[in-house]
Amino acid sequence: MQNVKDSPIESRQRHIDVMCFPTLFPSGQFGEFHPREMHLSASEYAKSRLLNKDSRFRKDPQYVFFLLWQQEMRQIAAGIYNVLKTTSKGKVPVHEFLSRVSNSDEGVEANLSTIFQSVRGTKQYWFHKSSELKCMLREYGSSTLFITFSCAEYNSTHIDRYLRKFNDHPPSYPISKLCIEDPVSVSRKFSANFHDFFNTVLLKGSVMGVVEHFFWKKEYQMRGAPHYHALLWIRGAPVIGKSDPKEVLAWIQERITCKIPDASLNPELHTSEPAAAGSI
Repeated sequence: MQNVKDSPIESRQRHIDVMCFPTLFPSGQFGEFHPREMHLSASEYAKSRLLNKDSRFRKDPQYVFFLLWQQEMRQIAAGIYNVLKTTSKGKVPVHEFLSRVSNSDEGVEANLSTIFQSVRGTKQYWFHKSSELKCMLREYGSSTLFITFSCAEYNSTHIDRYLRKFNDHPPSYPISKLCIEDPVSVSRKFSANFHDFFNTVLLKGSVMGVVEHFFWKKEYQMRGAPHYHALLWIRGAPVIGKSDPKEVLAWIQERITCKIPDASLNPELHTSEPAAAGSI
């Protein structure tokens, strides 16, 4: 590979997206700050790229992580602004703030942790979320159910149809390759399915009982597939260690079952491979 030596691009360069991704912007135009009749916010622009009919943008992992990096920089900048604005002495000049940081000012250090609360994946973000969950456990007691919703994308007909609809590939293209090339659409479709199921079946349908409180968290496996963990507090449910064991067992047996679906009612699930049958 040819070694190119030149001055590095400034990360705050206004048209850095066009400069860093010439294959996505071959004309050198139509980046985030391209003049448009209708103004797009940063989040609206990112959505327009990821959900565009032209799938090149969401299929480029470097560009996807570039959009994530931009979002995190905006969140950190907003956090710094709020810290500068809410210090005990009112508005503080930048040079004075940096001086206080270098001198390990306790008041400033205490506020610095709030800068990263909105940045997903940071220690401060998860500390805030775990504190919310601990408050719920302290207030409502132990949850009734812990449920995991797995994507099982290689066996999902919904995801298969969705990917083929929005990606121009021949019918012979295997579902595994479709998922690998377009993980953004896989995550988006699974999240939509999860929220529909959660709201319609669990909350409105109350198939497990009336859900009084809930907490859920989205995670990604090593292969990039999403899944959800959820805690449910069910009204009137017996409590292990407090209620009669027979009552607890009867409540569980009514709601947690395992059987092969009827072939006439659900032929697709009836003929599914046993390895995929365990996924919710």
